[in-house]
Amino acid sequence: MSTARRLRAPPPALLDAVVIGGGPAGATAARLLASWGHRVALLTRPAARPALAESLPPSCRKLFDRAGVRAAIDAAGFLRSTGNTVRWGGDSQRVERFADGELGYQVSRDAFDRVLLAECASAGALVSQRATVRDVTEGRDADGRAIVSYDVGATHRRVSARWILDCTGRAGLLARRGWRRPEPRLRTMAIAAVWERPDGWPLADPSHTLVESYEGGWAWSVPVSETRRHVTVMVDPALTTVAGRARLSATYHAELARTASLRDLVEGAKLVGRPFARDASSYSCSRAGEDGVLLVGDAASFIDPLSSYGVKKALASAWLAAVVVHSCLSNPALVTSALELYDSRERAIYESLRNRLAELSREAAGAYAGGFWHDRADPADPVDSVDCESAAEPDVTALRADPDVLAALAELKQRPSIALHPARALERVRKPIVRGNTIVLEEHLVAPAFPDGVRYLRSVDLVAIVGLARAHDQVPDLFDAYNRAAPPAALADFLGALSVLVGKRMLALA
Repeated sequence: MSTARRLRAPPPALLDAVVIGGGPAGATAARLLASWGHRVALLTRPAARPALAESLPPSCRKLFDRAGVRAAIDAAGFLRSTGNTVRWGGDSQRVERFADGELGYQVSRDAFDRVLLAECASAGALVSQRATVRDVTEGRDADGRAIVSYDVGATHRRVSARWILDCTGRAGLLARRGWRRPEPRLRTMAIAAVWERPDGWPLADPSHTLVESYEGGWAWSVPVSETRRHVTVMVDPALTTVAGRARLSATYHAELARTASLRDLVEGAKLVGRPFARDASSYSCSRAGEDGVLLVGDAASFIDPLSSYGVKKALASAWLAAVVVHSCLSNPALVTSALELYDSRERAIYESLRNRLAELSREAAGAYAGGFWHDRADPADPVDSVDCESAAEPDVTALRADPDVLAALAELKQRPSIALHPARALERVRKPIVRGNTIVLEEHLVAPAFPDGVRYLRSVDLVAIVGLARAHDQVPDLFDAYNRAAPPAALADFLGALSVLVGKRMLALA
């Protein structure tokens, strides 16, 4: 890390933002805000526990690009992965390669976090890696700023800022002040250990993450080098006795012995150090932010890491948190709308990952009689699937199979001409949306099928189509007019969007 940007002296008395926590969420949010010209301090302290390994899918590259860290990540020499090898429920082992030959990243979190912190400092953020935050005032000073009290060694310091970002993960420095909501049915304990095999691992593709379910839980293994792998078992402490440190090793080996593939994988390998445990229970929050405070990444919510979306979720959350803060600092009138957008996306991502956990749990529950999987198989409030980067858009996959949409597409193809006009139930409302690194208010379409409003489907502007529809009685003409008025779209995406507008009764066919 550049020593020029380490926080050796107190930061300026007044800052735009203080980021508490130096994991992926904190480092990314602080880097973005600093790169956009804001005065930012990041306060963190050295990790006191062994580092975990993480498997990052290829789609994380988009978020690396947004954060401006992709070159540094690629240069760090992390092991690249071609996919996953999975044994789930009653199925036999299968290989799942990433699409189009893309590569993921296998990282040790301590090394990964160091890269992000260095990039954060190089962007101009003031970084203290020896700061212990003691308190954040609930009230505001005369300038409308919160006050953060922290220690660096024996020195006590205070700093004030317009925005505080809680990026403290499970610790939830601010999240635990009445915001956090535990999920009692989703209690999980991760018991991990590091294994070494100097002659390499006997696998068809040693770069793969291995994932396996068994009756009492599930297990996974992530390689961090050609010779070293992390192997973790995930259990419910209410069903599996997780004793103190003295017996933790016995519990770990007993659970590993219940697996079919991973127990054979470590046969003959050397255990490096002792197994260690982490709480991996799920939780959400009543709200993800208020004026001047945001909960970012795992501070806001956490779901069982079965989806391998942990770091990706943190990066996406950090990017949007930075956009919210940047927008509100630039235009305080946006605070209410920006917080609405941030809270809705955080909630949607959490519920989507929770639904995915339930789906995988149902698959496993069909093969095992134990309570671990049955307790996880039924989410209380299912929602449509949402991806971390596109949480504002409806589920396109579901719409492609929707009978109303398919019927509309068939009718559009059969008609020699069209006569489209806005349906009676269609409304237009101004809602927040991200443009570049800023939140703006733009028109959205509200209809019974989309009560929360919708603007884009696969980057096709639905508002633009509705505005042009009356003037054209041929689909090709409407398509050409759209491509002249808006960023060009592929014909298939345009037809899909038009079919949704007709099938979901936002545009009516005369």
